[in-house]
Amino acid sequence: MGKVSLLIGPIKQLVTAKSMPWRYGDPILIIEDAGIAVDGDKIIDVGSWSSISRKYEGKCRILAEESLVTAGLVDPHTHLLFAGSREDELELKLEGVPYEEILRRGGGGIYRTVSATVGATDEELRRILLSRLFEVAKYGTTTIEVKSGYGIDPNQEIRLLRIINGSAANAPVDVVPTYLIHVPPRDMDRKEYVNAIIGSLDYAKDLARFIDVFCDEGAFTVQETRDILREASRRGGFGLRLHADEIAYIGCSDLVKEFNITSLDHLLNLPEQNTKLIAERGGSVATLLPVTVLSLMSSKRPPVKALRSAGVPMALGTDFSPNSWSLNMQYVMELATYLLGMTPPSKS
Repeated sequence: MGKVSLLIGPIKQLVTAKSMPWRYGDPILIIEDAGIAVDGDKIIDVGSWSSISRKYEGKCRILAEESLVTAGLVDPHTHLLFAGSREDELELKLEGVPYEEILRRGGGGIYRTVSATVGATDEELRRILLSRLFEVAKYGTTTIEVKSGYGIDPNQEIRLLRIINGSAANAPVDVVPTYLIHVPPRDMDRKEYVNAIIGSLDYAKDLARFIDVFCDEGAFTVQETRDILREASRRGGFGLRLHADEIAYIGCSDLVKEFNITSLDHLLNLPEQNTKLIAERGGSVATLLPVTVLSLMSSKRPPVKALRSAGVPMALGTDFSPNSWSLNMQYVMELATYLLGMTPPSKS
């Protein structure tokens, strides 16, 4: 009998993917009365409890007779690092003011959060971030992407990335840092700002796994986004991500023809024909954010059926931000059923 550090079982039901990356229609492994053998930080065996308990002796054991056990949840899209809140803007939305109008108003939306975040000390921001990272672990999230984006000024963005990296060492979950180019500043020429962002990429190399650009109406144009992604690709060391087709379709998702974009996110206004472009590129994931659909009070929906038919892998994220305040991936999966028409197996 092999000795391991931990046995989990008997488990009422274990559910996991048989292969990765998992796509809709791929087989799912479901084991009733299951067991898991863990040694150190590695899962070394999964099977029926009768088999696992015969093969291994554990130093510790966790009973899970009334539990569903899955792989740790991954939250691939969050704006976890910011100070302040904007709960009063909910009243504007309830009055029918669209988010893009709130964004355009002086000091509203993202710009309001930027002001609060820039005004907070490093220690205040670390405390806020770590509190949220410990909170997500309670809901079963074990890996989380955290974006910068509420600094706007490149020096502030690098500051935020350093805080994300420093906090990750003390977090109970794995943290993936992303450099988000969020919105252009109101007091600087746009071309100068894009050049300043490009100039900051070398400083971000050791701090960010991904570069993400908010390409949309009211944010960055397709050409501005293209310029940033081109320079990020040329320098190397970054994966590419895109906030695309959220508020309007202005051609942002078309950039998948030009770049190896790991994830295209939001996609509320994605043309159905562009699902084939994403599929043809290969390696790109559509990250859907149902809490944001709810918080925007939008009638728009990403074209889930077309994405599924084209064979595009889909992921779900919380999009935690001042505009969509939820850290719970279980809630996200529930919303995806009712708002996006995704079946439970497609969210596994």
